[in-house]
Amino acid sequence: MGCMNATIKGQCLSTMDCGYYHTVALKSNGTFWAWGSGGYGQLGNGSENDNVVQTQVGTATNWQSVSSGGYFTLGVKNNGTLWAAGDNSTGQLGIGSTVINSNVFVQVGTSTNWEQVACSSYFTLALKTNGTLWGWGQNDSFQLGDGTCCSNRLSPVQAGTAADWANVAAASYGTGLAIKTNGTLWGWGLNAGLVGPSTVSAQQYPIQIGTDTDWLSIYTGVGHALALKTNHTLWSWGTGGQGQTGDNLSPSYFRDTPRQIGNDSWLTVAAGSRSSYGIKTDGTLWAWGENDMSQLGDGTTTNRMQPVQIGTDNDWTSVSAGWKHAIALKSNGAMWAWGSNDYGQLGNGTTTATATPVYVTVAGCTLDTPEFERQQLVLSPNPATTEISFAYNGQEVVDGLVIYDMMGREVYKTHPIAGVSIQATLPVHQWQGGVYLLTLKSKGKTVVSKKFVKQ
Repeated sequence: MGCMNATIKGQCLSTMDCGYYHTVALKSNGTFWAWGSGGYGQLGNGSENDNVVQTQVGTATNWQSVSSGGYFTLGVKNNGTLWAAGDNSTGQLGIGSTVINSNVFVQVGTSTNWEQVACSSYFTLALKTNGTLWGWGQNDSFQLGDGTCCSNRLSPVQAGTAADWANVAAASYGTGLAIKTNGTLWGWGLNAGLVGPSTVSAQQYPIQIGTDTDWLSIYTGVGHALALKTNHTLWSWGTGGQGQTGDNLSPSYFRDTPRQIGNDSWLTVAAGSRSSYGIKTDGTLWAWGENDMSQLGDGTTTNRMQPVQIGTDNDWTSVSAGWKHAIALKSNGAMWAWGSNDYGQLGNGTTTATATPVYVTVAGCTLDTPEFERQQLVLSPNPATTEISFAYNGQEVVDGLVIYDMMGREVYKTHPIAGVSIQATLPVHQWQGGVYLLTLKSKGKTVVSKKFVKQ
């Protein structure tokens, strides 16, 4: 996600996700960190206390991706296992138990082929590496996609038999949305405009939305959805009463069809509860929607019906949003946060809210120092169409290369590749358009990474 030359420096954050009132993140060394509300055990640190500072959870160094629900958290490790902590009142942890909360991470089943997980308020959707779709937790509106209602599911249940799912998202109202490998868009569950006209109350099984075959990624809030196409245009639909769909239509309008928002090019977006955020290809940060707690970061409490730029910087790389707060990263690894902070979800050691992005120190993350500037990685061309070349000149010997897509999935890997000075060209013509992360490794640990765009 984000602008094109985003190097992960030192032990800076590489991935983050916001729950309602807590934030979780992974560092480039594979460690797990959490802060904010912990009342349901969602921080996974063995307690149910709030934490106003960023705190490492456990000692594992093999976390690959993470997702936060309302009051719970799930994560996938590099070995394909799935782990969960926090609120389990409707079975949303998937651990086969009716225990209400778990304040430590518990493995979900025994499968070792989990790839992506999407958490809602009270249910969870996930994909396996074989392209199958799974769901568990609350199921009062067919949101698990398997045609059943209305008993909660305590363990993962497969939705249908399709094995071509590529990207999945879960809206808090009780709706699932997903993209298949052929670029088609699908939805199921409760309908707030996300899965059909106003005469449809719910969809029992996944149904195709429209006929387009160029959908790239999807993001959901409480009842609205944002999606990017392979040409990096932005689309929205669903509940838009506070401006979160960015279309400037009447708040009462029933938005049951994806509509393009402007003509700009976007690299990544994020959906808060009723707010939306995005980073354009020029690295600028934008926000729109509900703003009662200054969660848009524009210094006001005025709802915005269309995207407004936040500040003037053009080096933003990724953004994530919770109920009333947001966290974003810059290309030098710096973390910035804004909005509500009642439980310490901004991670700055206080419970004081802020109306504009403020810099938050990340423990162990050294920005732009000679120690890390020695790790040089240059990519060209960027964006790339048929192939991309890279050149590495550093002080640390690297022994492997891995390329990930923005869902954390490994799409390319090569061994051996060794030395402190390396140049190579890789073919990318067969890959889907989007943003990728090229990572050089040393004994399994990241030395340096940069993002690039495949057009």
